[in-house]
Amino acid sequence: MALEGSLRDFDLFSLFNMIKTQGKSGTLVLSRGQEFVKIFFDQGEIVGCDSNQVRMEDRVGAMLVRLGRLSGEELLAMVQRQRQTLKRLGTLLLESGRVAPEDLQDALFNQAMSIIYRTFRWVEGDYRFDSILPLDLDRENFPAIPVDTILMEAARIMDEWPEVQRRLPDAKLPLVKTEEALGLVLDIDRNLASVFEGEAPLAAKGSGLSHEQETTLTYFSEPSSIHTVLQISRYDELETSKMIADLLERGLLEVSSAAAENRAPMWNLPREKDPEDPSRFAPSALFWPAVALLLALGLAFPPPWVPASCTPGLASFRAPDRHMAADPATRDRQVWAFRMASPADGGAALAGSLGFRLEPGSRAVPDLTLRPDPLAAASR
Repeated sequence: MALEGSLRDFDLFSLFNMIKTQGKSGTLVLSRGQEFVKIFFDQGEIVGCDSNQVRMEDRVGAMLVRLGRLSGEELLAMVQRQRQTLKRLGTLLLESGRVAPEDLQDALFNQAMSIIYRTFRWVEGDYRFDSILPLDLDRENFPAIPVDTILMEAARIMDEWPEVQRRLPDAKLPLVKTEEALGLVLDIDRNLASVFEGEAPLAAKGSGLSHEQETTLTYFSEPSSIHTVLQISRYDELETSKMIADLLERGLLEVSSAAAENRAPMWNLPREKDPEDPSRFAPSALFWPAVALLLALGLAFPPPWVPASCTPGLASFRAPDRHMAADPATRDRQVWAFRMASPADGGAALAGSLGFRLEPGSRAVPDLTLRPDPLAAASR
């Protein structure tokens, strides 16, 4: 029996605690409007997570690009290959040798935490827990997470989030670098090789930003919303939001009133035509006219009926010359019909004109059997 209700009546802290205490296994579905999140539990521990907003593996691929484990072109090639082979993106990343198992595990863990922590900020929504656990969970790259770890971090985020949210604009508004940020030389962009070779002096003054703040600033090379950056950031949602607020307050980011966000996520690729798409195997425009022409020819020029012929289908369109009855009762009725139609000669002439002849039976009472007359039939 499924457990379901409203988050207003039963909050997530109580729900997670109940699942942990009872050691339940199954799928918890949290929904709010058009958004839903699935959290998978096995004996009270979290073993997977996903969201309908952005697929978990796609977000992981973008994070690995930000971590420098993968180039953007390699990720695009992996996504296209994943759509063709239907393999997990994580499996393809590991097979390529570009990503270590530890990197993939860290990325999956961080993205799962980001998705789960965000649901704790929902003030309304619905939940449903079913004791059905998918069999295709990625257990190798997603180690089980204790619920207590989630609850402790979620409590800290809930305490700090209201203050951070107050410092941020609407998450869907595009943010751009200011003139000051565009003229700033970031430490992570310095070419140390040229410094060592004596080609350029080392700048005496740094950017004044932490490594995390500089990394976050690079996410805004093009107009981007906070919502988009949170999906690709290598840091968790709360820390990324804090750094964006700091950059706004230092005058390095600003809300753009003219530019719209024009950077599509790396996973938002134009799909290739599905190889299983039925439209790819649709008949030619000439197919049905050709079928109609063949049928018309068969009706106009029907082949002769030959039992051993390979064209019984077309021959069947011809009107039957005669009906051959198989059972004695029907043959008797046919003989009676001939006699009634032509009583003068007992129906013999009529039967002969139709390709039949009447033969007397073996009994004294005329018990005639209807037999086909091959000579009469050939003469017709």
